Amino acid sequence: MLKKVLAVGAMAGMMFSSPLVSHAALGDQTLKKGMQHNDVKELQQKLMDKGYFQYKETTGYYGDITKEAVSDFQRKNGLKVDGVVDEDTVKALKNPSSVSNLLKEGDRGHDVSGLQSELKDRGYYDYTVDGIFGPITLNAVKMFQKDSGIRVDGIAGPETFNALYHEAGTAASKENHEAPAEKKNSERPAPKKDSQTTKKGTAAKAPEGKTLSVEATAYTANCSGCSGVTATGMNLKSNPNAKVIAVDPNVIPLGTKVYVEGYGTAVAADTGGAIKGNRIDVFMPSEDQANNWGRKQVNITILN
Repeated sequence: MLKKVLAVGAMAGMMFSSPLVSHAALGDQTLKKGMQHNDVKELQQKLMDKGYFQYKETTGYYGDITKEAVSDFQRKNGLKVDGVVDEDTVKALKNPSSVSNLLKEGDRGHDVSGLQSELKDRGYYDYTVDGIFGPITLNAVKMFQKDSGIRVDGIAGPETFNALYHEAGTAASKENHEAPAEKKNSERPAPKKDSQTTKKGTAAKAPEGKTLSVEATAYTANCSGCSGVTATGMNLKSNPNAKVIAVDPNVIPLGTKVYVEGYGTAVAADTGGAIKGNRIDVFMPSEDQANNWGRKQVNITILN
């Protein structure tokens, strides 16, 4: 009898321990909104490593933020954009050469130029806008991150871009990293007062710079199937009052500040498949406002 009890006990121990041994891995099943699983947590970590997942921690729950991050990754890596993690999306996520949503030391191009221009306008970057992410740009990003109360790692990702391009000039209120306006004003007083007065109309009344005539349409993030995340990583659903335009980066580099006739001062923070040449899309908080804007020819002035 004693031997029999011991045998049952040993079997029970094996049964209780088996779930710890047979752990599922990312790619074993299709993941979509509403699921809660360890695979989702692994997915969120992969997206976070590449700069797409913007929440403060991995949760294992596939909600709106995760779906937006997946959709953004799919869009920028030439995949079907449906917010569902299938076999192709998993392969791309595990591929080290897949497109990252981050700008870091060693990167070059229009996106880096836009980042440098914005940092320069805010008084953090005092060098030539050359599109090269070197030590000077790295130091400028770190100083901005520190002043904005966000993670200081020298890598420009969604968190940093949200802070840079927020309409009020302070860090975007994304869950856990809203930076106090008082801190930024006390640490960076003089250089930014002049550029921030555009909301009150000081700079908007007489904008100076290169002027272009463009065809302007409008778009919104408040629509079915719209992720709301721009090409630079800004979440427009979290920032519905942001002044943003979609541009052709070959005509207007991302990060450029512009004055749009009938719209105001905005930042070129997004792109679009149909936005080519002298054409822009202005962001509107609602679909009605976007429809009311229609299609029109307007003048824009490059401010930086």
